[in-house]
Parts: sequence; C-alpha cells; structure tokens
Amino acid sequence: MNKRPPHIKKLIFTDCKGVALILVIAITGIVSLVIGTMLTQYIMHRYSIKASIEKLQSFYTAEAGIKKTIYDLTRDPAKGINWLLSSRTDNQPLEEKVFYQNDATAEISITDDCGFLDVKSRVKGKHPKTIEVLATGVVPEKLRYNLSLMSARPLILPAGAQLGSSSERVKIRLNQELILQGGSIDGIKEISMAPFPVLRFQTFSNSIFYLNKLLSTPKDFEAELFSPQVFSPKKPFPSKRIFVNDAILIENTNFDSLWYAGNDLILASTAEVQISGSLKMNNVTIVAVGAVKLLDQVDLRSSKIYSMSSIELRKNAHFSGVLIAPDIKVAEKAQIFNPSTIYCGPPFNYSKMVFDNELPIYCSIIDFCPPKKALIEISEKAKIEGFVYSIVPIRLRGEIRGFVYCQGFYDEPVSPDTTNTNILSGSIKPPESLESISIPIVFQEIRDFKIFRWQEF
Repeated sequence: MNKRPPHIKKLIFTDCKGVALILVIAITGIVSLVIGTMLTQYIMHRYSIKASIEKLQSFYTAEAGIKKTIYDLTRDPAKGINWLLSSRTDNQPLEEKVFYQNDATAEISITDDCGFLDVKSRVKGKHPKTIEVLATGVVPEKLRYNLSLMSARPLILPAGAQLGSSSERVKIRLNQELILQGGSIDGIKEISMAPFPVLRFQTFSNSIFYLNKLLSTPKDFEAELFSPQVFSPKKPFPSKRIFVNDAILIENTNFDSLWYAGNDLILASTAEVQISGSLKMNNVTIVAVGAVKLLDQVDLRSSKIYSMSSIELRKNAHFSGVLIAPDIKVAEKAQIFNPSTIYCGPPFNYSKMVFDNELPIYCSIIDFCPPKKALIEISEKAKIEGFVYSIVPIRLRGEIRGFVYCQGFYDEPVSPDTTNTNILSGSIKPPESLESISIPIVFQEIRDFKIFRWQEF
C-alpha cells in the first residue's frame, strides 16, 4: 500500500482543524443570533404586554370616570343635578379620583347640551384615553302623572275625549274637580294644589347662546362661503365645519340609492336650509337664521337643528335629536324617534308648534313661552308618545301617550290669544313602554339617566 507522506498528513489535519473552527464559529453565531432574537422578542413581548396593560388601565380609569360622575349626579346630595354648571362656551374640567385607595384620576367635563347630558372623561399620560357619552333623563316616579293640570277652570271632557281606557288606567292630578260631558275616564284621580316641577330652562338658554354664537363667528369655521350652496353626491361637503353667508340646499335626487352625506358636521347659514331627497346624516348640528326644512326620505339622527325662524319636517323625513325654533311643524309621514326634544322658550318670546303627523312620533315637548303668545296644536290624526311640559294651554284633538303637564286645554274656535276653555277633545293614555320615553335634564327630580351614545377616542 502507498502511504501518504508526513507533510500531506499534516496538511489534511490542519485543514480539518480549520473547518472545525469555522463550523464552531458558525454554530456559535447562529446560536447567538437565535438567542438574541428570542431575547428581543421576549423583551418586545414584555413591553407589548405592559403597554396593553397600561392602555387597559387607561380605559378602565376613563370608564370609571363616566360611571362615577353619573353616580354622583344622581346619588350624591352635595352635587345632584345642580352640579351641571358648565356650558359649551364655559366648560372647566375637573380632576376626579375614580378608584378607592388608588391614585388614578380622570379629567371630567360635564356639559348641558340642549337638554342632554354630555360627560367626557379623559385620562392623560403615556397612553391617553377619552370616553364621551351623551345621556338623557329617565322619567322619575314623582313626575309619572299622565296628566297634571293647574288651571283657573275645571277640566271638561266632551263626547269622544278620553283619559285612559278600559284596559289602561291613568294617573291624573287636577287642582279642580273634573266635569264629564260625554267623555270617559278610567284611572286614579287626585285633587291637589301641588305646583308644577320647576324647569331648569337655563340648559336650553345656555345652549341657544352657544348656537347663536356659531351664527355670529364665521372665522371659527373651517370654510366660509359667500353664495348659495348646493351639496350632493357629486359635490360633497368640503370640510366638517362650514359657514355659508346664504342659503344651503343638501339633496340627493336619486331616490334609488341612499347617500350617506356625512357625520359630525356643523353647518351654519345666514338664510334658509333645505335637506331633501334620499340621504342620511348623523351627529349633525345645523344653525340657521332662516327656515330649516327636512323633506322626502331624509334621515338625520342624533342631531341638533336650531333656527331663528322655523323648522319643518314633512313627507317621510326621519329625525332624532333636538329641534329648537319659535315655529315648528311636523306633518305628513314625518317621524321623530326617541331620544328627542322639541323646545321653545327663552330667549324666544312666542311659539307655535303644530303636529299634523300621520305616524307616531316619540319625543319630549317643552314650551316655556308667554301664554298669550304660544300655541301647541295636536291634530286628530297625530299621536305623540313622550313627556309634554307647557305653561300654555294645549289644543289636543289627537292622542298623547305619556305624561302631560300643562295649564289647560282649548278647543275650537281658536282666537288670536288662544283662549283657555279647558276643553279636552283628544285622549291621554299611559305610554306603551317607559323605555320609549326619555326627558331632557331640566328637572331637579331626575335621579337616573339613559346613555344613548358612547364614543371612545
């Protein structure tokens, strides 16, 4: 056999040692890389878990701020409903410790917003969190009179008039005896001189001050336009806050398709505003010097409409939110859904509300204008479910399901000063469900709230 020379053997051995060294270095590098990657992932995972926990803690703190605030408003005698002192133009947040034996705090702001309660809870820090809710009042037990009447004349029920029915008993409070002239009553009657609950109309006057301010400060808007404007699917809104020194028309003439026109908008007009066609909008504020009209298949939800002239809902228009104007009409198949409030009062010194609707509407009606300059008319075909508070007599020929506080009724003929004859021509019945009724937060007696909008930022 041939044997390799010694120098060849030495070379092979040296090469093997080099390969082994390279292999060891490579394996060591790979292992180090794997360990480094795993360690990095572990550290990142720990930081991710920590960040998630901190974010969750921020959420719970903000949520607790909301719950504690509403609890304080309803249960804490030192605060109560009078704690609502801020408005849109004067909102001073306050720091609240929200957990027992814990330093977590939330910055709380509470705002009267057109009869609704706007509560915002904000947590600052590395992971800021804000929760904002909009709430309305639950009708308290003390205000659950289907009719509470204070009048200089006794209430008269002519033929066809009804208080309750054979299957639905009402609870009524009168300051004088009832006179039956062919009408019917089935319920619990109480003769009492108890005064009406005091209405905190400041929530509306503060809100109206803010809405009027919008009409006088175009510089605060993102866009100011100087000619009549038409917005449509082909010409959408250029920004979220638009001031128009003229009339506004918002329309979708294609009834075969629904146009989602926009959310979270503020629109101001120095003239008239008309919204028509087939479209939908949410959380919109519309302020106008002239009339505001909702027509056709328009659907506005959780919105506010303020007009210095008039508001009109007709055809198949749908709405929920707040309507404020000295002249308001709901007609044809227009519908209003809970929670909603229709208000007329200070700073207006006259009012006219006409309900000639063919389909039921669900809302609260507040009229706080002088008796000889106010009119609430509910036609034969109209049906309203909600809470009605009026210091003026009402012409009721239709049906109210809910709770009515007023100073009398009047019947035909109606003179210019709406003479109070205290004749009830329509019917008053209990609501189909308390869940379908909410009231604006304007009464000291309110002890509970319903949250209907929850937003997180």
